[in-house]
Amino acid sequence: MLAAAALVLAFALAVTLAPMASLAQLITRWNPTGVAGLESWVLRTLPDWIWTRGLAPVLGRPCWLLPVDFALICAGLAATIALRRGRQAERKRR
Repeated sequence: MLAAAALVLAFALAVTLAPMASLAQLITRWNPTGVAGLESWVLRTLPDWIWTRGLAPVLGRPCWLLPVDFALICAGLAATIALRRGRQAERKRR
C-alpha cells in the first residue's frame, strides 16, 4: 500500500509541476524559508558532511524522484517479507 501511494504521489508531482522541478523548489513553494531552515538545523545538530554529501544533492534532484525511491524500497521489503512467509509455510508442510 505504501509503495502504491508513493507512486501515485510521484506521478502527481511529475504531472503537476515542471518536469525537472527540484525538491528544494517544491519545499520553497510550500515554505519560502524551508530549505534555509532545514540547512541551519542540520548544520547545528548533525555533522557538516550530512548536509554537503547527503541532503544537498537530494534537494537538487527532481521532486518526484524521492517518492519513487521510497516506493521501490517499500515494494522490495514487501516482496522479501512475502517470500520469507512463503518459505516458512513450505517448511511447515514438510
